Amino acid sequence: MKGKIIFTYQFMLVALTMASTACSKSGNDTKPTEGRGRQSIVVDGIVVGYSEYERTLTVPGTILPNEWVELRSEMAGKIVELNITEGTRVRQGQLLARINDADIRALLQRRVIEEKLAADDEQRKKRMLEINAISVQEYETSLNKLEAIRADIAQSKAMLEKAEVRAPFEGRIGLRYVSPGAFVSVNTTIATLVQDNPLKLEFAVPERYAGLVTNNMEVKFTAGDGQTQYPAKVYATDAQIDPETRSLKVRAIAENQNKALIPGSYVKATLVFEKSPRSILIPPRAIVPDMDIQNVFVYSQGKAKRVQVRLGERTGTTVEVIDGLNAGDSLIISGLTSIRNGMPVSVNIKQNQ
Repeated sequence: MKGKIIFTYQFMLVALTMASTACSKSGNDTKPTEGRGRQSIVVDGIVVGYSEYERTLTVPGTILPNEWVELRSEMAGKIVELNITEGTRVRQGQLLARINDADIRALLQRRVIEEKLAADDEQRKKRMLEINAISVQEYETSLNKLEAIRADIAQSKAMLEKAEVRAPFEGRIGLRYVSPGAFVSVNTTIATLVQDNPLKLEFAVPERYAGLVTNNMEVKFTAGDGQTQYPAKVYATDAQIDPETRSLKVRAIAENQNKALIPGSYVKATLVFEKSPRSILIPPRAIVPDMDIQNVFVYSQGKAKRVQVRLGERTGTTVEVIDGLNAGDSLIISGLTSIRNGMPVSVNIKQNQ
C-alpha cells in the first residue's frame, strides 16, 4: 500500500512539471509575437522636389522632297530634242525636251506675214475713215481681220509652249524613261524632277499630343541607321485627326545644303515640347499599379500612406507625376511589396533617386 502511494505521488509530480513547462513555452511564444507586430519596417525613401523637365516625343517618319514632279509633254508627238542627263541638276525654266512642232512653226510664220499685211491695211483704212473716204463698217472689217490673225498667232505660240518640256523648278533629274525619237503621249513620263533642298519631314503624332504641336516647333531627327541629328521646324499640320489611326499628320522643313539627306529615307523624329521648370519626377520603381489605378506610398506620421497619382511622360529613369504628389513629400521607394496602407514604417531618406 505504501508503495502504491509513492508511485502515484511521483506520477503526479511529473505531470505537474510537464504542464508547467508547456505553460511556460506558451507564454514565451505569445510575447515575442506581440512584439513583432508592433515593430516597424525599415524602408528607403526620397524627398520629392521640383525638377526641370523637357517633354519630348519620338515618332517614325519619312523624308519627302520639297517639290517632286513627273515630267510629261502637254501634247503627243515625236521627241526631236532631249536635254536630260540623269542625276544632274537643272535650273528653273531650262528646256529639257521638245516635241516635233514643225507644222506649228510653219503656221506661226504664215500668220506673222498675214499680220503685217493686215496691219498695213488697217492703218490705210483708218486714214481713209478720217477723211470720210470709206464707211465705218469697212474699217471695222479690216480691224477685226487683224485681231483674228493676232489671236491665231497667240494660239500658235501657246501650242509651241506645249510642245516644250521645261523644268518647273530648280532640282535634280532622276531617271529618264524615253529616248530621242520616241513617240510620246500626254500620259508618258519622260523623267522625274526632285527638289532636294530644302526637304520635308512627314510623320504622325498620337491624338493626345495634337494640341501641343504648333508651327515653328523644333524637331530633331536621324535618317536611316545614322546617328547624326539634324534640325527641322514644323510648318504645317493636317486639318483633322485620322479616324483610323487616331493620329495627326505633321510636316516639318529641313535644310539639306550638303545633300546628305535623300528623299524617301526613314527617319526618327523627336519633337521638343515646352520645358517645365516645376515638374515632379520620381523613379518608376516607386509606382504600385492596381488595375488601371497608379499608386505610390508616402511616409506620413510614422506610417505608410497610399496615394493615388496621375502620371505623365515616362523616360528610361523617371516618371512625371502630374497630380497626387507635392514637393516635400517623403516618397517610399523600397519594400513596396511588404507594406500596406497605414502600416508603421521607418524611412531611410536617400539623397539620390
